[in-house]
Amino acid sequence: MMRILKLIRNFGKINKDYYKYAFIEIFLIIVGILIALEVNNANENRKIKAEEEKVLLSLHNEISSSLVNLDFVLSKKRQIINAGTEILKHTGPKGEWKSEQKFDSLIYYVFFSGWRHVPQEGVLNEILNAGKLSIISDSNLKVQISSLPKTFSQILEEDRVLRTGIWQYFNPFLNKVSSVRNSTNYIELTEFSKGALGFSKFDFETNDLLKNKEFENIISMQSSYLKFNIEMLEKLKIKYKKIQDMVEKKYPKIDYLTLKENIDRGVWN
Repeated sequence: MMRILKLIRNFGKINKDYYKYAFIEIFLIIVGILIALEVNNANENRKIKAEEEKVLLSLHNEISSSLVNLDFVLSKKRQIINAGTEILKHTGPKGEWKSEQKFDSLIYYVFFSGWRHVPQEGVLNEILNAGKLSIISDSNLKVQISSLPKTFSQILEEDRVLRTGIWQYFNPFLNKVSSVRNSTNYIELTEFSKGALGFSKFDFETNDLLKNKEFENIISMQSSYLKFNIEMLEKLKIKYKKIQDMVEKKYPKIDYLTLKENIDRGVWN
């Protein structure tokens, strides 16, 4: 009987030791799995952050290129408004051209110089169409980036309205009362074609045109459209700058001039 009781006690002791070691082993396995998951998550987060940085820095560089074009277009559109303003100084019932500037050159700027902003959208489209907007951690930056296409569309529509007015209404009127050929002697086209078309042999009386109420209205309408267009482009410029400032604030240690040079050369560090 005593031997039986001893065997039972020894068996219970063995079971306790077994469960203890089994529990420790299971615990260590669970801890190992959790550590592996944590390491894997950390690696994934690093990859996402690296991809986010690359995407945002590429977008910053793309916007820099778009800003160069935008500033050029804004300067040209302001030249057009200045040309229209100069012409309007001389319109009226007693209109007479007394300006030192060539009338035909101003006519070109007002009606024949079609400048529009063409934004670069390669990186932007990649962000929006390849699901990369989700990796951007700054929600305010997401909003600014995702709103760019709508702004582009609004500007494009205004530009379309302006061009439609010029080609369907303004230019046909000018074809009757002024010389397109004379205007080509003062346009930027000369720089590329290495020669204008010479001067027309037809007589066009500038002062008669200045006394024409329809002509004055056309110049005024053109200037009004352009001022509104410039306002929209200036708002786009502010949006561009805001996105760049947010990126620079997120990555303050980046040398953005060197970055642009490298990306433009096809080098990514």
